[in-house]
Amino acid sequence: MPIALLTPQHREAYRALRLQALKECPTAFGSSYDYEAALPLSKFAERIRPEGAPDDGIFGAFVEGDRLVGTLGFHREPRDKRRHICLLWSMYVAPEFRGHGHGGALIDAAIAHARQIGGVRQLVLAVHVNNTPACSLYRSRGFERFGLERDALFVNGEYHDEEHMVLFLHKTNSGRSA
Repeated sequence: MPIALLTPQHREAYRALRLQALKECPTAFGSSYDYEAALPLSKFAERIRPEGAPDDGIFGAFVEGDRLVGTLGFHREPRDKRRHICLLWSMYVAPEFRGHGHGGALIDAAIAHARQIGGVRQLVLAVHVNNTPACSLYRSRGFERFGLERDALFVNGEYHDEEHMVLFLHKTNSGRSA
């Protein structure tokens, strides 16, 4: 299954899949369907390849050549003291393609990308505590819980907790990153 960083030419497919994700899984994302549906297409293109952020982007999982079925955002912290950290954000695979390895392939691509960037030591992400398949996927790739954020999101009149996870790319014998 092809995994690649999206380009501005993917903006329409990305927008459609992103809006589908926000509508289907409102507790999985910090943004909302209503907010993003009102954004112009240019904002989605900017998100795909942020200006001045060469390490940032969105990975896409494709089937049938060019059909976008999954996404995972990648952001390197820009400040000098935090450039060793990359954030993974907004993982989503369309329901009919779940369980076929697309999510794992997206995570693997992001980890490989991070290993190629000089100075990156850790990947962090947040996931809804009740999203058992996603939590299991991240753990299968070596991510570990480092925190719990109570009431992280407020969706449809209810608060939802998020688990914060980290993957150290290089470990010493003590288990900490090198």
